[in-house]
Amino acid sequence: VLMLAINIALQPQFGPTQQLAAFAPMALAAMATAAAVVGGGIDLSFSAQMTFASILLVGYLTPMGLGGYIAIPILLAAGAVLGTLNGLLAVVLRLPPIVASLASMFILTGINLRLAPTPVILFDGWVLNLAREVWFIPGALLTIGVPLALWSVLVRSAFGRNLYAVGGNDATAFSAGVNVGLIRVGSYAFGGMIAAVGGIALAALVGSADASTSSSYVIGAITAIALGGIVITGGRGGLLGAVAGAAVIFLVQNMLTLFNVSQVWLNL
Repeated sequence: VLMLAINIALQPQFGPTQQLAAFAPMALAAMATAAAVVGGGIDLSFSAQMTFASILLVGYLTPMGLGGYIAIPILLAAGAVLGTLNGLLAVVLRLPPIVASLASMFILTGINLRLAPTPVILFDGWVLNLAREVWFIPGALLTIGVPLALWSVLVRSAFGRNLYAVGGNDATAFSAGVNVGLIRVGSYAFGGMIAAVGGIALAALVGSADASTSSSYVIGAITAIALGGIVITGGRGGLLGAVAGAAVIFLVQNMLTLFNVSQVWLNL
């Protein structure tokens, strides 16, 4: 709250709609990885998944005439498939999740570069409205709010309760009859769908799809979930904490920029 006040004081033209649009990709990146972490896993490929979704939307679906609202279920399905594949690598092949998802990140980064060797510009369409307003509502509130609303429903379901049980102690959950593998794969699939929404938000923000963003949000999102109170070994925390942690990262970077700190030092 203090950093937000400083940002507003230093930037009188601080517009909530524009700032939320700039914040949305970071928030969604943090939420995408948080879903797997709560269940005791981790997915480092979420940033590459976001970029893949933006390339698929801008570079392929839109030119094919599928860039309207029909693109949403297509992108969500693609995100779920990518997340499921990561989950299967960790659960079925028993690869360490950090190794499996890191390999996925490199593979997806290569695919993204192959699909879009140069940035692809999005000239018009409903996606660009998400960086502004949709029905007098800041578009970023929709991209951030919808996954949060779905998560709030999910955690109250049997799947949600089992997810926290698996993240807290998978052996105990297994002995209680929980299908640990299915729950974990489901958490990766849900994270993949959030990453797809993040790709839409990213395309809305920059008005293009650029393969160079494939790893842009990894460090910030991992830091955000730690700041947001999500235990890295699983079982505690939630997506709202991930958004709060992402807000801290975003405000720190914005504030340092306003203080004319060199871009080189922002990661430090």
